[in-house]
Amino acid sequence: MFTHQQGRKGGRIREPNQSVCRILHLGKGAVSVQLVIIMKSAWESQNLQEGGVDGGGNPGGDSDVPGEGGSHSSSSCCCHGCGTFCKIFLKYTIGRSLQLTFYILDIATDVGVAYTDYIKGDIIFASITLGLVFAPGLLFALFAFTQVLMSHTGILACIKAPLWLIGFPFLPLWPIFRDLHQIYHGVMALFPANRKYHLAFLNKPSRAYLLKFLEAFVEAAPQILLRLYKITLRKQEMPFSKLGPLEIVQVSFSLVTLANKLISTQQKTITTQQIINGDIDNSERFRLPCLVQLLGFLWWSTFLVARFEVMAIFAGSLKWWIFVVIGVHVVLVFLFQTLGLQKHGLQRIFIYLFSAFVFIFAYIQFNMQARIKVTVWLSYTVYSILVLLENSVMLVVWYFAQEVATANYPEEDQLAFASHRQLLIYIHYGVFSFSMLMLVLTFWCAPNFRQNKVEEDEEEMKAIRVS
Repeated sequence: MFTHQQGRKGGRIREPNQSVCRILHLGKGAVSVQLVIIMKSAWESQNLQEGGVDGGGNPGGDSDVPGEGGSHSSSSCCCHGCGTFCKIFLKYTIGRSLQLTFYILDIATDVGVAYTDYIKGDIIFASITLGLVFAPGLLFALFAFTQVLMSHTGILACIKAPLWLIGFPFLPLWPIFRDLHQIYHGVMALFPANRKYHLAFLNKPSRAYLLKFLEAFVEAAPQILLRLYKITLRKQEMPFSKLGPLEIVQVSFSLVTLANKLISTQQKTITTQQIINGDIDNSERFRLPCLVQLLGFLWWSTFLVARFEVMAIFAGSLKWWIFVVIGVHVVLVFLFQTLGLQKHGLQRIFIYLFSAFVFIFAYIQFNMQARIKVTVWLSYTVYSILVLLENSVMLVVWYFAQEVATANYPEEDQLAFASHRQLLIYIHYGVFSFSMLMLVLTFWCAPNFRQNKVEEDEEEMKAIRVS
C-alpha cells in the first residue's frame, strides 16, 4: 500500500487519489479494484477528486475545457480544432442529450415489450422483463442500505436505511433528472459570463453513474438474452426466423447501452491504472480518441451479438442447461478471483460474484493488482479465445440436438432446417471474426500513453538542461 508515488517530471511527488488509496488498502492479490472504485467512489461522491477543487472554491476545477481552469484530459477526443464553445456544446449538450435519449428509449422499449407480452398472455415473460427494469434500482438500494448501516448508527440509520429500500422503484428516474440537470448547465455554460460556475456542476461526480453501470449489466444484458430466447421459442427448428419490430428496437437499444458502458468503463479503468502507476495526476482524466471509441464500440457490439446469439439458441433448444453453463462459468471465475486470499468480507464476495456475472457477457479489466502482470490486450485475447471455445461447444451441442429433434420431419423440411442452422453458424463466426478484427484495430490505434509520457519527460529534461 502506498501513500505517495514518485513522478517522472522533475522528481515531482504525485499524491494518488485518496479513494484509490483506501481501495488498495483493502488487500492485495486478486482484489477487483475497479469494481470497488465504481461502487465506493460512486457512493462517496463527495470524496472524489475527479472534478478537483481549485483555489477559488470551484468544485469543477478539472473542466476538460481549455481556458476554463483545471488540466486537460490525458488524451482528448477529436475536437482539437474546436474552440471552448464547440467542445462544451458537443460534450455537455449533444453528448448528454444522446445519453438521455438512449437511456429513456432503452427503458421505454423494455416496458413496451413487457406490456406486449402481457397483452398476448405471456405473463411470465412480461413479469421477468418488467422486473429486470427495476433490478438495478433494487441492487443499488441494497448497496446503499449496507453503506448507511456501516456509516451511521442509532436512530439515523434506522430512519435513513429503510428509505432506500422503500424508494428503489423510483431509482430508474434518477439518471433522467441527473442528465436533465447536466444538459441545463451545459447550455448555460455556452455563455462566457457564468461558464466557470456552470462547469463546476458539470464536472461534479454523481452516484447516478453507479445506477447506469448496474443498468447496463444487470438490466440491458439479461434483457437481450431473455428477448432472444423468447424469439427462438416461436420456431425452435428455425431460430430468429420470426422477429417483431418492437423486439428488434428493444434489443438494439439494450445492445447500444451495454456496448457504450463497456467503453466508458474501460476509460475509467485506464485512468485508475495510470493514477496507480503515477503516470497522470489526480486531476487528469484519460479519454480515448473518437476513432478508438468507434472501433471499440464496433468490437463490443459485434462480440455481444455473437455471444448472445449462441446463448439464446442454446437456451431455446436445451432450456435449463443454459443455467448450468452460466453457473459453471460464474463458479470458475469466482474461485479464480478468491483463490489464495485470506480475507473474504461480505462486500468483497458480492463484488467477486458480480464481476463473475459480468464476465458471462464481456470482459472488463477490473483487477488492477493481478498476481500475474500481463499486457491489457493479452487479457482480452485470452478471454476472447475462451468465449470462442465456449460458443463453439454450445453450437455443436445445439446443432446435433436439433438434428435429432427434426429427424422425423419430411426431407424437404429437414433440408430447410439444416440450411438455416448452417446460416446461423456462418453468421456467428463471421460476426465474431469481425469483432476480433475490431479488437486488433482498437488496440493498434489506441495511443501509447506511457510512451508519450516518456517523450514528454525527455523533452522537458532537455529544456531544463538548455536553460
